[in-house]
Amino acid sequence: MHQLELPALRADDPLGFLAALGILELTTATLPTEPCLHWKGPAGAAVLATDQPLTLDTLTELLTSHLPPKPAKTARGTGEPADSAETEDEEDKDAEAAGAQGEVWDSFSHVPGLLTRPREDATAPNEALRMRVDIAHQTLRELARSERETGDRQARWFASLTNVMCFEDTKPKTGKNDPGPTEEPGPATVRRTPVTPLIAAAGQMTITGLMQKAVLGCHKDPRQIRSALDGWRRISDYASANFDHRSLGDAHTNSEGKAYQRGAPGPTWLALHALATFRLTATGRTQAVTSWDTTDSRGALRWPAWTPPLTTTDVTVLLEHPAVRATEPSNTRNARMLTNLGITALYTAPRTGLKQSNGPLAASRHLWP
Repeated sequence: MHQLELPALRADDPLGFLAALGILELTTATLPTEPCLHWKGPAGAAVLATDQPLTLDTLTELLTSHLPPKPAKTARGTGEPADSAETEDEEDKDAEAAGAQGEVWDSFSHVPGLLTRPREDATAPNEALRMRVDIAHQTLRELARSERETGDRQARWFASLTNVMCFEDTKPKTGKNDPGPTEEPGPATVRRTPVTPLIAAAGQMTITGLMQKAVLGCHKDPRQIRSALDGWRRISDYASANFDHRSLGDAHTNSEGKAYQRGAPGPTWLALHALATFRLTATGRTQAVTSWDTTDSRGALRWPAWTPPLTTTDVTVLLEHPAVRATEPSNTRNARMLTNLGITALYTAPRTGLKQSNGPLAASRHLWP
C-alpha cells in the first residue's frame, strides 16, 4: 500500500489524534478500498496507507470535497440576498439567520440531516440531540432499519453522538442556556439522553453549532484543510470545539490584557468527523464511552499510538482493548499485551474546567511506557 505522512498530526496531541481519525473516516467513505492509519513511532506523525498513491495536495482535494457549501448569505431580517456592504465578519451569523427564516443549513454533509434535527419543543434543550428517551429509541430503530436497507451511516453516527443506553433527568429549558441534569427528579423533569462527553458543550453550545463554526472557519481561510495536514493555521475568536487547550489564552499572556481565543478550524473540522469511532455505552445511568476515562470527575481522553496499519473498525477494536483501558498499563501482563498489539505509547488528556463549565482538553500526558 502507498503511505502518506501527515506531519502536523502527531500521536501525542489530542486534537492531532482526533483529526487523523477524522481523515480515516472521510477517506474510508470515499476510496474504493479501505485505507488504514498508523503512527510513525511514539509522538510521531500520522501515516495514511491507501491502495492508490496520494499526495498532500490530492488528499486535501479529497477532504475538501466533503466540506459543505456556506449557507446562502442574506440581508438581516429580509430573506433577500445581501448586498456587498455586508462584511465577512457577519458570516458567522448566517447559519443562525437562516434558521430564523425557516431555512435549514446542513453543515454535516458526511451524514446529511443528522445535525438539522429540530428541537422537540420550546422547553427542550438547545442541543436537539438531547432527546426524550422514548423519542431517541424510536429514532434509532428507524435509522437502524434504514442502515440495513441502504447502508447509510445515520444509525452509527446517531448512536455515537447521543447515548440511548442511559438518561439524565433534566428540567424544562426556561432561559438561553441548556438546563443541566438534576439529582432530584420531579413531575416537571424529563428524562433525556446525554450527548457524547467528547464534546464539552456548555451554555448555548451545540454539536450543530460547533460543526457550523468549523465549516465557516474553513471557508473563510481556504488553506485551513491543507494546513491541518502540514502546519496548523490559527485564527482569532475560534475555540476549536474544546479539543485544544492552546486555543484559549489567558489575559496575562495577551498584550491587551484580555483573554482570547485562537483556534484552528481545519483540524477541528476533521476531528469532529472522528466522533463515530467512539462508541457510547452505559452501566446503569452512568455513561461510558470508548477511550473516555472517568477516573477524574471531568473525565479524560485516553488513546494509544500504534504501528500496524488499521482500518476504522480495527481502530475502534484497539481502543476498546482491556490493556489500553487498564488503570495500570505498566504492569508486566498489560505491557506485554500492549507490545503484542503493536502499541508504542499511551497518552491521556484530561478535561479542564472553566468558571461555570467544562473546558478544553489539556495537554497530553505520557502514560506508557
